[in-house]
Amino acid sequence: MPPNAPVGRGFTEGELKFASFWVRNKQALERLALGSLIVVNVAFWGYAAWGMLDAFAISYPRESRLTQEIASNQLTIDALERDRPQTVRTSGAQVFETTENRYDLAVDVENPNEQWWAEFNYRFNLSGQQTPLRNGFIMPASSITLTELGFRPKERGGTSAQLVVENIRWHRVDPSQVGGRYADYALNRLNMSFENLTYKTGVQVGTRSVGRTSFDVVNRGSYGFWALDLVIKLHRGSGVVAVNKLTLTSLVPGETRHVDVDWFEKLPSITQTEIIPIVNLLDPNSYLPTQYFRK
Repeated sequence: MPPNAPVGRGFTEGELKFASFWVRNKQALERLALGSLIVVNVAFWGYAAWGMLDAFAISYPRESRLTQEIASNQLTIDALERDRPQTVRTSGAQVFETTENRYDLAVDVENPNEQWWAEFNYRFNLSGQQTPLRNGFIMPASSITLTELGFRPKERGGTSAQLVVENIRWHRVDPSQVGGRYADYALNRLNMSFENLTYKTGVQVGTRSVGRTSFDVVNRGSYGFWALDLVIKLHRGSGVVAVNKLTLTSLVPGETRHVDVDWFEKLPSITQTEIIPIVNLLDPNSYLPTQYFRK
């Protein structure tokens, strides 16, 4: 007989077999369904409980630490940003025409960093012509004037100039070397005064009439220097009209040394003379040995 042929009251043989199976296994199937439902519910609530446990007892403390570490690292980055050297500031280059088609060039440089000093090479670009490469340095929290004196360009042109700085090398001040603060260290090491300062015109030098700046350098400190550079600027009102530079050698403590600087250009109506001492106070080779000036 075919499996789907009607039997008895019209049920097929397959339907009768399914009904017989359901009657015999109804309770077992109900228990299986209930067990499956319990397993699903246990898995669902277990997953939910694990999520709560992970969120508040396991991952949260770790993620909190990560957040704190990120904040701490940001503070460290901010501190590094604050601690790294800031760029030096420069004025516009000044050009002064002197005698025999020569030029004096000068630019003011300021180092705003209290714990950093720099060494570098520099030159001037005078209307497309390069001056020789020079060595320079600038001490912490200080200002200097870089110069190129008596430069004779190959071709006469404009009188505009730009400072070109190369190979800048930053050095952090060692607190143990300066006793804590460089400013106090520098004040103790470089104690110079410039006295009896005068500027005169009409001074006769050979057959020429020149201007002359005269002053006394007084080393009031306890340190002597092998070489002390002095940049001299002449002001007329609020502007600088001339610049020069000289080097004093073997300046001992307590010494007073007279200095004359002759200016061959016509410079009337000078209202102020500015003198800027320049020496690397962090270089041990800048200082005269004690026995040199205690003989």
